[in-house]
Amino acid sequence: MPDPGVADLRDPVPGSVSGRERAGRFSVDTRDLPPSIRIDAWRAFWQPAVHVTASSAGGEGFVGHATLRRLGHHVLLEMQAAPASYRRSRSQGLRDGLDHWLVALRMGEDDRTPVAIWLGSLSRGLGLRNLGGRWLGVFIQPERLPQVAPVFAAPRAVPVLSPATRMLAGMLPRIAASADEFPAGEAPRLEAALSSMLAACLLDDGMQPASTRLQFEAARRARVIALVDAALGDPELSPATLVRQSGISRSELYRCFAPAGGIARVIQLRRLRRAYTELARADGPSSISRIKEMVGFFDSSSFTRAFRREFGCTPSEVLARRSPLPAHPFPGLAAALSFR
Repeated sequence: MPDPGVADLRDPVPGSVSGRERAGRFSVDTRDLPPSIRIDAWRAFWQPAVHVTASSAGGEGFVGHATLRRLGHHVLLEMQAAPASYRRSRSQGLRDGLDHWLVALRMGEDDRTPVAIWLGSLSRGLGLRNLGGRWLGVFIQPERLPQVAPVFAAPRAVPVLSPATRMLAGMLPRIAASADEFPAGEAPRLEAALSSMLAACLLDDGMQPASTRLQFEAARRARVIALVDAALGDPELSPATLVRQSGISRSELYRCFAPAGGIARVIQLRRLRRAYTELARADGPSSISRIKEMVGFFDSSSFTRAFRREFGCTPSEVLARRSPLPAHPFPGLAAALSFR
């Protein structure tokens, strides 16, 4: 569907890699960089959250520009680049704590016609080959829109055919085109409006995965994980507690999380991941004892053993590597998404 708002999209200022141009804005532009370092600059913007490999024809002289803008707790994406492959393993989520959903709109060669909407999740990993062209999207924190969890049960591309997909395809370009025109104080109101519009579009039947079982299980997992995250520091947190709070039977709870090693394993993983994030964060607590208690560990030796088994290092080693500089000296995807 042609959209007049797309023609008004503004590219990042040509030139070298730019950092935080303004609060909540992150961008990279390789067009005026020496050809020999363009792909390195592009990789640096996406890593370590996503690993980038240039296609055979896109190494030296790689051309791409991208902008990330925070809109409340959502992050808007504008990107146009030569073909490249983007990869993120599931285990990466344990280390960086990024579990955002991504709704991305692919534009056609004329930059005006939406081709498809891609739905994915950072917690499930990415494996996109030879991805190029122009994309507009939004990263969503799961806890901000838990009702749409079933939509992201499986990564997939959805054609722009239904009324809901056409509405979403028309909305994203207009928001991207006007995002910089609003003062920072308007972000909460705009986030609420965007959340309502996203929910209305994504909950349409045409946006749901084909399997109703996947939808149902994703909704149950999202509800339980939200309860887990809200009570990580509670020593009484247990499968029995979650059964009472979620209204899910014990057998259903165990069956739902069996592919992840069981609900007790999920609780431990999320505790360890939160601990790793706090230990690595430049402005995080400096006391390992305080951090382990924050995430529900009250025995130092068991915490250290579990941490080493999961990450291959001790909590003190992670703390020692903490830089006095900002956690992301090269602002990019991880920096844009690392806030709650």
